[in-house]
Amino acid sequence: MLPLTPRYTQLTAKGGGDIGVADAAAPDDLFTTYAVFATIVFTLVVFLFENYLSLRQKSTYHKTEFPQELQTTVGIIDVERAKELKKAAENKKADVTTEDKKETKVDDSENQDDDEADTKSKVDRNAPLLPQLQSKFSAAQSYGLDKVNFSLVSSTYSTLEGIIFVLLGFMPWIWDASCDIGAKYFGYTESENEIKISLIFLLYTTIIGTITGLPWELYSTFWIEKKHGFNKMTVGLFVSDKIKGLVLTMVFGGPFTALLLKIIQLGGDSFYLYVWAFTFVFSAVMMTLVPVVIMPLFNKYEKLPEGSLKDQIYALAGRLDFPLTKLFLMDGSKRSSHSNAFMFGFFKNKRIVLYDTLMTQVYDSEILAILGHELGHWKMGHTVTNFVISHLYMGASFYAFSLCYNSTELYRAFGFDDDARSIPTIIALLLFFSTVWEPIDKALSYAMTVHSRKCEFEADEFSANLGMSQKLQSGLCKIHLENLGAMCPDPWYSTYHYSHPPLVERLSAMMRLDKKTK
Repeated sequence: MLPLTPRYTQLTAKGGGDIGVADAAAPDDLFTTYAVFATIVFTLVVFLFENYLSLRQKSTYHKTEFPQELQTTVGIIDVERAKELKKAAENKKADVTTEDKKETKVDDSENQDDDEADTKSKVDRNAPLLPQLQSKFSAAQSYGLDKVNFSLVSSTYSTLEGIIFVLLGFMPWIWDASCDIGAKYFGYTESENEIKISLIFLLYTTIIGTITGLPWELYSTFWIEKKHGFNKMTVGLFVSDKIKGLVLTMVFGGPFTALLLKIIQLGGDSFYLYVWAFTFVFSAVMMTLVPVVIMPLFNKYEKLPEGSLKDQIYALAGRLDFPLTKLFLMDGSKRSSHSNAFMFGFFKNKRIVLYDTLMTQVYDSEILAILGHELGHWKMGHTVTNFVISHLYMGASFYAFSLCYNSTELYRAFGFDDDARSIPTIIALLLFFSTVWEPIDKALSYAMTVHSRKCEFEADEFSANLGMSQKLQSGLCKIHLENLGAMCPDPWYSTYHYSHPPLVERLSAMMRLDKKTK
């Protein structure tokens, strides 16, 4: 029956009011009457749309014919590579078969796993790329199919869980249970100790969320990733990471939440300005602490060994006036064979981190081209721009929240309908961002995805303008091979979900640039 209200509300818990129907709302209070119904409808529309895109993507994973556009593009890369090697041989330079002997060596003897070596063959850095992509096409299709099937099932569960929790009144029930625990064991009262009860509430929901999400994480890590040769994580390491994550959530998330709630309560009508300043400072501090304090709790960081690669990276940084102070190698291989590289730091204290897996997948010259791409993000202001955009978004969202903060219609609709009790600030925040703000968030998230792809093309162009186009193209192909990336993604799916353009689009764009410069 429509309109809907949660089965558990604060009034029904006291023995008053009807269950499941919004008869308690005023006749002209349309927001309270239809808020739950509208939220469920929006959730289902987003779910159906995103699953439709996933089904489109799934259909591409059933293709057995290697995509012609990728074949043509990578074939050109192989031809250019062959010309380069022939010219080098004619000039009596290093033969390609010895190129890898000059590379910086990384000791990965501790990461060898015979079982995984059998399931995922390594990419030959010396061989032409097209035959390897073609030989890996079936494996990439299988990996993508497993992931998209998993996504379809897990997203269905997540959506149903969210809807059921809303209809049952999970949030008001958990809040009341948190009040009972606070009163029974600590002597807290809702009126005087709201923030402390809010922390109990968050702990309660975090534990429940961890338990309900655990089976999905275990299946993804120890079945899908292991089946396709990526997972190197042991059960012990998985458990250790989980425990560390929960502890860090309490250590950093607890004080952050308490301060945030206090600022909102004491900030008056302009609290959003103080919240904006607080989140800005907190994010800046965390951007400093995470790489230096938190990330070393999960991975080992060592200085990149002395050698030509280290010298060339510092030379590239100097060429671009990038204030590089430290260069690290991270043992990413102890969890996965996926590879990455990233940089962090403020002002004149920049650092670059390379995954050890990257060192064995591509040549030093290709690592330089990849770093040329990453440094392009910095040089072109993408890093600062994204930081500013994220905080403008934060400011706008909290300003919008301030307009709704004192409105009781939203809270009443979701079960907080006892007028004798004040609305907890944490509840007001959660309900606002999961209902009123959610459609705006979806639209802005897509806009940021479009912006991200634009930045990726620009960073590719930056690296190409440094004379590294061919090396970046071959490096991207090798990483794509190692990661079993999608070789024929659905255009709708990739447009909506991919923060990076598909491989063939990036390669084609760089080839067009190469033609212009010749």
